[in-house]
Amino acid sequence: MSDEADALSPPLVWTLTAALCTLGLAGSILPGLPGAPLILIASVLHHWLLPGDVSGWTIAVLAVLSVMTVAADAACGILGVRRFGGGRWAILGAGVGAAIGLFFGPLGLIAGAVAGAVSCEMVLERKAFDDALKAGLGAGLGMLVGTAARLGLALFMTAWLVADIMID
Repeated sequence: MSDEADALSPPLVWTLTAALCTLGLAGSILPGLPGAPLILIASVLHHWLLPGDVSGWTIAVLAVLSVMTVAADAACGILGVRRFGGGRWAILGAGVGAAIGLFFGPLGLIAGAVAGAVSCEMVLERKAFDDALKAGLGAGLGMLVGTAARLGLALFMTAWLVADIMID
């Protein structure tokens, strides 16, 4: 343990862990905050600052779950577009639109994905507005389901970490 770690009391470490987990939970919903990675960082810091409180297995499980949040989010977006009849251009458009919409908060993220999918379907796939709108709605629904998946995984990660800390 380092000299800095020696100076931190357990309540301070627990407060830091709780703050990072809270930010991680918020980040699973809010764009711009890396949700699951913050929870993983909380577990690693807690393990480093208070050895024995968090097991290596917990850190490994949280690392896998952190990667799963990214995969689940991407899969939900792609499947949403595909399920509602969109093609590869709609998927690309939804991604670009979401990236642009990121600057306008959570609603901008969803609106950007919808607008991007609709625009690409109409311009590049030459689909009618009704069909393009279906793909756009699929993109929006996929984003919402992806957010729910991220939040669910973040809650599970936080519960796992708390259980590991509390059960010695």
